[in-house]
Amino acid sequence: MLKIFIAISTFNRKNITKLCLENLEKIVANDKNSKLVIYDDASTSYGEDFLKQYSRDVLRFRSSGGIERSRARSFRDFIYVYENYDLFYMTDNDTIHDPDFLKVLRNLYSTSSEKFEKKLPIGLYNSIFHQNPKNIIFENNVLSVRKTCPGVSQCFDRDMVKKMIDFINKNPVYETLYGFDYHWPASLGVPFLQTQTSYLEHFARDKTEKGIHSSYTPDDPLKDFDRDRAVLPTNYLKNIREKIIEKIL
Repeated sequence: MLKIFIAISTFNRKNITKLCLENLEKIVANDKNSKLVIYDDASTSYGEDFLKQYSRDVLRFRSSGGIERSRARSFRDFIYVYENYDLFYMTDNDTIHDPDFLKVLRNLYSTSSEKFEKKLPIGLYNSIFHQNPKNIIFENNVLSVRKTCPGVSQCFDRDMVKKMIDFINKNPVYETLYGFDYHWPASLGVPFLQTQTSYLEHFARDKTEKGIHSSYTPDDPLKDFDRDRAVLPTNYLKNIREKIIEKIL
């Protein structure tokens, strides 16, 4: 069975971070072939003890350096430290995943390797904010092939991660500039394979803190939650969405 390394970047937003990590911890506990590693960008809302409730593997930076540094470190750790894992999956601390998302990743990677000339990176998040027709190369009722994919859900194999590390080593400017979300995977020269069903939901903000995908509207927080919500979420995600928002607020 394919072993999956899950790298999550955390920074503040304690309410949604707690819900996110509780969700992932439970999923990983039921999957012996996965590992959750937390990369924290020197959060001030909580410390290492809080994060270690959800994973023994926590890297907490001494000073804040942005999500790019966190992503780059997780890529390198996957190659040089966690060498016995097959797939690298990255996400953020404002997500809730369907309990079956790891099964979907394995099945999709295994079957797609047989159907495409080249292995493709995978995304499990189909969102309202990423529906530009220019981004879609092909789609049917189950899958789409897209030029780019939301950085909140991207999966790569070892060869892909090695190529991206080589790219950022040769082009260090792209280790900043929000490069992980576009420039790094673009260096692979292949599109993403993305599910039409969303296997995670993205909440973007916390009670009193905005995120990258949140304008932070104190008087109407639902606007922030709706801006980048999932398209075709699983029944699990549909049923839990309002409860998550209530707990965040």
